[in-house]
Amino acid sequence: MTDMTREENKNYIKKSESLAKPRDITAISFLGDFNKYLPKKVQQVMMRKGSGKVPYMGFIVEPYGFFASFRIRDRAAALAMLPDGYELADASIFKNGEKQPLVIISAFSTRTSAFMGMRLECYIIGRNRETRSMSWIIIDYMTNTSSHDPKNGFCGYTGNPAIHTTTPYGELLVDVKGSDGGGEFAVRADLNAGAMEELDEELWVEGNMCVDYGGSLKDESSVPFSLIFDPVLMEKAMRIPPDSVEIEANAFLDSLIDPKRPESVAVFPYSQHFIIRQDLREGRIAGKQDLIREIRTFLDRDGLKTMSGDDLKKPLFRGMVISFFANLGIILFLLVKLLS
Repeated sequence: MTDMTREENKNYIKKSESLAKPRDITAISFLGDFNKYLPKKVQQVMMRKGSGKVPYMGFIVEPYGFFASFRIRDRAAALAMLPDGYELADASIFKNGEKQPLVIISAFSTRTSAFMGMRLECYIIGRNRETRSMSWIIIDYMTNTSSHDPKNGFCGYTGNPAIHTTTPYGELLVDVKGSDGGGEFAVRADLNAGAMEELDEELWVEGNMCVDYGGSLKDESSVPFSLIFDPVLMEKAMRIPPDSVEIEANAFLDSLIDPKRPESVAVFPYSQHFIIRQDLREGRIAGKQDLIREIRTFLDRDGLKTMSGDDLKKPLFRGMVISFFANLGIILFLLVKLLS
């Protein structure tokens, strides 16, 4: 199978963008807040049914996504955070970097089919013992928008402030603090000092084919998922020298790493377009050609059911109508009883 052409990439970008509609994102984010009050098992059933009806979710990361890697100093503690079936992997952000066990902290602004906002994510890079493939294991995260993970179900709004932006002076600013007084991460990076450099393919292409949850997010219901993307997306990024990156605060995994001394820092100065195929069978994505096959399948499919605010509005409205008439019936019954 040949690599994707520039024209195919453009069509893929346009179609993945069409999955993230502001009208629906607003409704889903607002109405989806009610879901977090449901029992977790009900939430899981809703997610499974929703995944069956809506095969694709768009996930667009805006320019200047930030990724900093930190060497793991306590291997035993890091290994304990991984889900069953994984071991620590030696990895490097850039192609010619020294490979070692890593924590990676990222900060990015995103638009998806269901929410939009800023996210800070913390990962340990693992390796599946059975398949030997590399994997990004999400250990913790903060966000200023709605979210969902297997451990906590529907949640989010955990970061305030949650800033990911640039300045007229060529600086990237990230400032995230936990709403409950928990985690904190603040960094200033000089984009003017950066230069484009080749990324490590195993980490960025293979690793993103298997994303899982660990640490405090471990859960029996967790199933690894794959990001689907054109591999050209992960060929290069801007390398920022560590002395041009000032980490003002970092309260994430500071027992495992030196929290203010990153090994490498990468910034993506362009948009990154992903899709998540929600009905994808586990293990179907195992190489670059599998990614390209899935994208071409996506491009060939017409009449796709997409996430829609109406899917939440209609059942909520029906529930309100049923509740209204039920209450009205009770009131009328009581009035009849009282008058008789």
